[in-house]
Amino acid sequence: MPVNQGLIVQTPIPRQHLSGVGHEVSLLALGTSSFGSLDRAAPVYDRYAERGGTFFDSAWVYGVNYSPGCCERTLGDWMSSRGVSDQMTVLAKGGHPPYCTPGELETQLDESLERLQLDRAGLYMLHRDDANIPVGEFVDALQSLVQRGHAGAYGFSNWTLDRVGEAIAYARSHDLPGPVALSNQLSLAVMHRPVYPGCIHVADTAARQWLEREGIVLIPWSSQGRGVFTAVGSEASFREGELAECWFSSDNWKRVERARKLATDRGVQPVNIALAWVLHQPFSTFPIIGPRTCEELDASLDALDVRLSEEELAWLNLEAHEEGA
Repeated sequence: MPVNQGLIVQTPIPRQHLSGVGHEVSLLALGTSSFGSLDRAAPVYDRYAERGGTFFDSAWVYGVNYSPGCCERTLGDWMSSRGVSDQMTVLAKGGHPPYCTPGELETQLDESLERLQLDRAGLYMLHRDDANIPVGEFVDALQSLVQRGHAGAYGFSNWTLDRVGEAIAYARSHDLPGPVALSNQLSLAVMHRPVYPGCIHVADTAARQWLEREGIVLIPWSSQGRGVFTAVGSEASFREGELAECWFSSDNWKRVERARKLATDRGVQPVNIALAWVLHQPFSTFPIIGPRTCEELDASLDALDVRLSEEELAWLNLEAHEEGA
């Protein structure tokens, strides 16, 4: 049944303004890289919409190793079949290596929009960076797409803050619209080795201070630590398991233990505490979550009811001692 017919929203996901998009979007974005077929995606997408979700993270490259474009086509088919295309905001991304050039962005966005069955993307981001290309060339290409109505606003994914700063300065000096958002990785668990080549996190204190100072919205991927707070049983299983290569450290194990302790006190799951930590940053965040089932989605949304004090935020991130809890 189309979700816009007789839709009953239960405990809706809050919505906030996102510059350039033209309307408020849901505070939690739903990742689409795991959904290459409608039969698998529809139950989760329906449930997300029922809970008030309106913000999808997509990319031209998603699904390329299976069936190129399948994830975007699946999202487009779902929005069209439910009659909700005009109610949803899609973060589209292009320029993934080896196609990371200003000249290829428009072609990739056109292909993405065709797959998504949309006239424009709410937000368009460069998926990666090529530091050999002057930042102004990327800004010129992206703002041109915005100016011509192909996207509401633009930003960057997996860019260093130095390069983002250059982009902001270039846009200002040329009276051009600047980037409104960055999509680098951030979670309570620190990614100490990139999950994929070219991935960049903003977990260190200096990076988070920069985001607060510049007022750039962060749309962090793997915002729940990619299973660290749900799949890890003991420190030994963490160290030896499949998450170890990118995520294991003694500090991350301490973060897991503290999240578990606080979750027990609050009557929630540790992953709820971890996601709440991202939501409570002093700069604006729209975390991307990646549930693969309706049950996982509902569990993630419980984080919206968690409130953390400044002392708890610092303690969870090992910025305060045990007695600070």
